[in-house]
Amino acid sequence: MDYLVPVFFAVITWWLATVLLMYRSTRAREKCRNTLIATSLLAVAGLAGLFLTRSLDSLTGAYLAFLSALAIWAWHEMTYFLGYVTGPRPESCPAGVTGWKKFGFGIRTSLYHELAIILTAALVIWINYDQPNQVGTWTFMILWLMRWSAKLNIFLGVRNLHREFWPDHLQYLGSYVRSARMNPLFPLSMLGSGLALLALLLGAYQAPADSFERTGLMLLVSLLSLAILEHVFLMIRVPDAWLWRLATGRSDTQGHQTDLSRSKGDARGSQFDGGSRHLSELDMAELRMGQQP
Repeated sequence: MDYLVPVFFAVITWWLATVLLMYRSTRAREKCRNTLIATSLLAVAGLAGLFLTRSLDSLTGAYLAFLSALAIWAWHEMTYFLGYVTGPRPESCPAGVTGWKKFGFGIRTSLYHELAIILTAALVIWINYDQPNQVGTWTFMILWLMRWSAKLNIFLGVRNLHREFWPDHLQYLGSYVRSARMNPLFPLSMLGSGLALLALLLGAYQAPADSFERTGLMLLVSLLSLAILEHVFLMIRVPDAWLWRLATGRSDTQGHQTDLSRSKGDARGSQFDGGSRHLSELDMAELRMGQQP
């Protein structure tokens, strides 16, 4: 049970937080001000929680530190997806821009968001420096590093973008990404995160039963496993869209029409790395099927 309880806790917490984020971020921004205020208060509580639990090397300390780091991360996600903290250039990529120049434009769309995360990471590390409870620090670091990995993979090209679930005010980001069956970074992301997961599992196995160490490590194992699963879903087509429709409240018809119209726009072709960007043969087949009466 000392393995299963933290796994169950982490999965349920992650799922509820993800559903809430997606549901609120797909609503009009002016309707989400109370959500922004509540998330900001949670972030402050999270920072206070990290400070208060940094010396607690107990089961309670592990769970509270984990929740505190999630609360802080939720603020960054909510303010980004609501469009409040993004970057100096929150607009589509200029036509004909490719390669590193396109990457630079992409960074400018979320520069303030990324800088805020870096500053927060430094603050979290400072709060927990040389303290026995590092669960909060590593929770935040896993969320941060795996999100960076996901963003870079999406920029380089992944199979499943699920753009129909992106908030309307962030649809301009679609001009920076492309559909691809594979990219060079993805295997490296899987290898690095897989090795980290094995190290965490080994540490949890070697830790004493019902201990702070095992509980904390299993929370991190669960979070990293979920992040790896998210990466896998970027490349492997699975029938997971119904889960996100449930979270966002969007109907099948809305999702299909939105995705179809964007696919047509993509097919007209922005460029990436010097070549015309076209839909893959599989995507074109699906597009033709969707147009059939």
